[in-house]
Amino acid sequence: MMRSIDLTMVIAAYNEDAIMHATIVQVVQVLEMRPDLAWELILVNDGSQDGTAALLDEAARADQRIRVAHHPSNYGQGRALRTGFALARGATVLTWDADLSYHPDYIWQLYDTLFARKADIVLASPYAPGGVVRNVPGYRLFLSRWGNHFLARMCPYPVHTITCVVRAYRREILDDLLLSANGMEIQLETILKASIHQLRVVELPAVLEWRIEKLQAAGISRVSKMRILQSIQIYLQMGWLFRPSIIFMLMGLLFLLTGFYMCGWFGFRVLAKAVDVWPDVHSISQAVTLGLQEGFLEYPQTLLTGGMFAFIGLIIFLFSLVIKQSHYYFSEIVRQNRILNRRLTDMEGSVVQMRSGKESMKGSDEALKGGAPLLP
Repeated sequence: MMRSIDLTMVIAAYNEDAIMHATIVQVVQVLEMRPDLAWELILVNDGSQDGTAALLDEAARADQRIRVAHHPSNYGQGRALRTGFALARGATVLTWDADLSYHPDYIWQLYDTLFARKADIVLASPYAPGGVVRNVPGYRLFLSRWGNHFLARMCPYPVHTITCVVRAYRREILDDLLLSANGMEIQLETILKASIHQLRVVELPAVLEWRIEKLQAAGISRVSKMRILQSIQIYLQMGWLFRPSIIFMLMGLLFLLTGFYMCGWFGFRVLAKAVDVWPDVHSISQAVTLGLQEGFLEYPQTLLTGGMFAFIGLIIFLFSLVIKQSHYYFSEIVRQNRILNRRLTDMEGSVVQMRSGKESMKGSDEALKGGAPLLP
């Protein structure tokens, strides 16, 4: 019988022939530190134009635990990872970057954390307390740090890094997520859909280091593949999808506070007028009436604008609560559907076992009726 696989490692590569040999060697060395666990390494060539494809095929021929998939064109990181997920046979799936910006020593730390903390997804986080960032260009670090800071505020999980590719997954949850992203936004899509499915996501503090000296020694320079404007757009878009109710809630509160301030200012003016005329009329109701009359004649736009702002703010705020309620109901439907699918799958498995048992018993009965000997 073929031994079941405990861990699948997925690495996507695009034009990485200068570093892939060293990457594979390092990853395999770390994977072999746990001989009690069976593993496989899936390398996805995402339409490379250099010698990456031949290098990966050579590695697969040298080690049967290494499997390779080739894309005819450069589809993007998300598509490459989804290809790896579809081929993965391990109970746990880890994804890694080809240039090993995170050291392979984190492989078993992520794997153990997944079980120790009973999580569905574990993130390697350089921005978590205890995490470190080294040798990353300033503009890239600024964009990544503040993008993740924004997403962390919008994300329902108490994590600090959302965009990292280095992660550990329980294999069974990947099919439930129904991932569709082709680019780098797949990292955000997995967290978004994990929150819908109410999965447990935790993070492990890690060191992110761009190994500039090794890449220069290989004859190339470290060039960022992230398009800044596209990244900003993705950050804003995914932040909106994480918690659209927060945006409306903040907008509603802004309108409400503005409206209350303007109405409060108008009320203060009315009260001042009422105090001024009080010695002449000696009547509270009449003094307030005169104050309102004069206040409205002098500042009609303040009252009307303040009232309009307060009304609009209240409507937007209530709308945010409706969105939050709809998101809760949608998440609950998804969760119940997931549970139902699990139960149906278990029932189908039980039915297949029962049919196999009946066929086996039927075969035994026929053998006995045919006079087959019970003992050799």
